Amino acid sequence: MKRIQSIDMIRGFCIFLMVLGHVLDWWILWHERWLINFLFSFLAPIAATGFLFISGFSAAIAYKSSVRKAAASPDATMSQARNTYILRALLLLVIAFLYNIAIAIGINDLRWIWAWNALQTISISLLLAWPLLRTSINLRLILGICLLIINELLFPILSPFEDQPNIYGVLFHFFYNPIEAFTILAYFAIFIIGSAFGDFFYNINSIQDQEERKNSIKTIFLRAIFVIGVIFTTFGMIYRFSDFLTRRTISSMFYSIGVVLILLAILIYLEEFEKINPKKRYRFFFYYSFYSFTIYILHDPLYFLFYQQLNQVIVWGAAIGLFVLLTLLLRILYKKVGSKASLKTQLGILSLIIAKRIEHRKRNN
Repeated sequence: MKRIQSIDMIRGFCIFLMVLGHVLDWWILWHERWLINFLFSFLAPIAATGFLFISGFSAAIAYKSSVRKAAASPDATMSQARNTYILRALLLLVIAFLYNIAIAIGINDLRWIWAWNALQTISISLLLAWPLLRTSINLRLILGICLLIINELLFPILSPFEDQPNIYGVLFHFFYNPIEAFTILAYFAIFIIGSAFGDFFYNINSIQDQEERKNSIKTIFLRAIFVIGVIFTTFGMIYRFSDFLTRRTISSMFYSIGVVLILLAILIYLEEFEKINPKKRYRFFFYYSFYSFTIYILHDPLYFLFYQQLNQVIVWGAAIGLFVLLTLLLRILYKKVGSKASLKTQLGILSLIIAKRIEHRKRNN
């Protein structure tokens, strides 16, 4: 099956936006934050949503590929694929907890041991999604939308109990700590919706005849996701208009999913019909995708570099300089060590090695 570079481009773009949003938020003078807040009220929901959506999209493609590989090769079994998938999610969850523990110690607040960061949300979403990946596309879409609605209804019920030592306070902490982050109900919903579109895309992208494949991508997949994207974006902006720029609200989720779908449709069209060469023109975003987990973990020390020291003009110059240096570093890393510096790739390799050992022991016993 042909690999689509547009998927990596969107993932890389989302990580780029996350890092940019963080450094601008950290470095700008407190009384001048209004401009950054205004600009990133449009971009922050898209970055977070796009990252989880593409994670679900990729998970579905990986699952379908494993099913096909298991059916074609006696050396590859579904139990090995399942173990690899689950081990990768568990290893990522361990790293997410270590990340939270480091932050909790750094800010002297043990409540942050349980906090929804991107790695924790993705790892738990992967674990919860495994039994759902074999279900129908429509079921996953309906489940995702229902979870978004449940999240919208549950938050105002639990929010009055924030930080209270009772069962409702515990539930609020479990589902919504911190409320501006990758809270599980909303972003697992996005992950599941992304997996449904990934499944849809895999079925079309697997067509052997290239002319039929291109025609199906254009007439079925691209038109469908573009129309759905427009509908979702419009609904998000119209329904409770002021909410669509507030992360975690149902308006924001629909708006963000819609924008990601439109962007995905445009990029796949440009790539598939050779309007652009993504390998040459969009290598920048490839590096950010390839090292996405690594960047997410290691960019936090930038918090201390210019904390609340830069005005609205200088902060943009500092951010541009940072990304020039960071991109050069990523390029050098890719050329010198390649996947060895990619946490995402190394987790995949380690989980596969462990899964193969488990299968080997089973066969010997």
